[in-house]
Amino acid sequence: MLDILIKNGTVFDGTGRAGKKFDVAIEKGKVVKIAPNIFTNATQTINAQDRFVAPGFIDIQNHSDSYWTILDQPDQLSLLSQGITTIIMGNCGASLAPLLSPESIKTIQKWHSLSGININWTSLEEFLNYLSLTPIGVNVGTLAGHATLRRGLLGDLTRTATEEELRVMEKTLADALNQGALGLSMGLVYAHEVNSSHQELLRLAKLLKPSGKYLSVHLRSEASHILESLDEVIDLAASAQVPIKISHMKIRGENNWHLFESVMSKFETAFQKGVNITFDVYPYASSWSVLYTYLPKWAYEGGRAQILKTVNDPMSRRKILDYLKASGQDFGNVIVAEEAFGSNFVGKTIRQIGQNQSVSAEEAVLNVIAATKAQVIVFDHNLSDKQVEAFCASPLSFIATDGAGYSGQNPNLVHPRCFGAMPKFLRLVADKKLLKWEEAIQKLTSEPAKFLGISDRGVLAAGAFADVVIFDPLTIKDNADYKNPDLFSDGIDMVLVNGKLGYSNRKALNLNGQVIKR
Repeated sequence: MLDILIKNGTVFDGTGRAGKKFDVAIEKGKVVKIAPNIFTNATQTINAQDRFVAPGFIDIQNHSDSYWTILDQPDQLSLLSQGITTIIMGNCGASLAPLLSPESIKTIQKWHSLSGININWTSLEEFLNYLSLTPIGVNVGTLAGHATLRRGLLGDLTRTATEEELRVMEKTLADALNQGALGLSMGLVYAHEVNSSHQELLRLAKLLKPSGKYLSVHLRSEASHILESLDEVIDLAASAQVPIKISHMKIRGENNWHLFESVMSKFETAFQKGVNITFDVYPYASSWSVLYTYLPKWAYEGGRAQILKTVNDPMSRRKILDYLKASGQDFGNVIVAEEAFGSNFVGKTIRQIGQNQSVSAEEAVLNVIAATKAQVIVFDHNLSDKQVEAFCASPLSFIATDGAGYSGQNPNLVHPRCFGAMPKFLRLVADKKLLKWEEAIQKLTSEPAKFLGISDRGVLAAGAFADVVIFDPLTIKDNADYKNPDLFSDGIDMVLVNGKLGYSNRKALNLNGQVIKR
């Protein structure tokens, strides 16, 4: 007897083939048969009449680790409710392992307070073993973070690594890759990576080649210097001969939107030259950023302690204010989403905070950074809707949340993409005909799975893991917004994870996620 039989749905297998009326038979966590009119008995039969049946969606750019929710909200309901069954963490240079010293974990403090967290692992193997013993709602894989490696050795120092330190980083990364890390991530915009030498980046990237694992990079600039930043990492990937994914691709600031064609040209040229290059994108015109990255690079090179010293030094402060005023940034569009130390800034724009304090918006930026000890995240409505849609439709892109999984309401504002990214993309597909349905589903499933090297997920086929989403193409849509970001989407009926029902009726059911290694 089958465990689950899904009948009467339009099945998209994830490979780019058009949907067909098929039944899907599931037993012992895997798909065992896809065919018309399967009549075998099953413990549970699901009628998917008028619904699409697709592989579970893969979120290749996820931060449930750096926001700590994979551990304190393990059902990952906000992701399951979007049809997401697999997430890849350890992005933007920060991972929860390997930890070379207590300093390593500080890479996540720009996203989450370290107060009260409990860690009982050091190696990546120990971390994955810990996760495998924890009931979680989705499948989980992770990259190793460059900043996590670096900070474990150098602490708050941002100098060039010595040869001995670089050898330790190489050995630690090699071990992590052997223990199941899917690749290496870099966050080149952040304080503890911004001054990493090209030699350091290249030597670490080259370790990915023997196992065919990939490099994920948060660019140094997503604004006026985006072209130079792309050149840097394309050259890095070409020199190391490794696949590369650019994280959360965007062009920030209206005065930089004219660079779009040049950006796309660089991707296409690199691809034509044989670089295995991709990028992920979320279908929203607002970023969710760490506020200190709005400062000039020299002002945040030394980590949080140095940032606070710099913004409180009168001479440095004047120089930063001149930089911010010349940047053309509209601080009326920048909203405080999350802060440390309860300064009551959440939900207010930087301009409103400045008005309340009787100072300029630029002064308010520095005041907020000082009051929160540089632990503050903001929404910035600074992207072009048209360009976001073009990025989503690109054959080189994956759709990702760049967010975290949550169980429900939160004291801070989270980006609505944590609750609605995949349904929002599918609504765009339906309303604006960005892609054919089969192409859109492929972009969410088999394409990221192939890039990750996990061929037994992202497809509906005999022998594949039974990660399945059943959704209504007519009603699917996101409901979360910036004032109410934790509203569940419509149209996702059921989600199966490894052959068990994980989500239905806006509730998490079985926590049946597995740890994914390569």
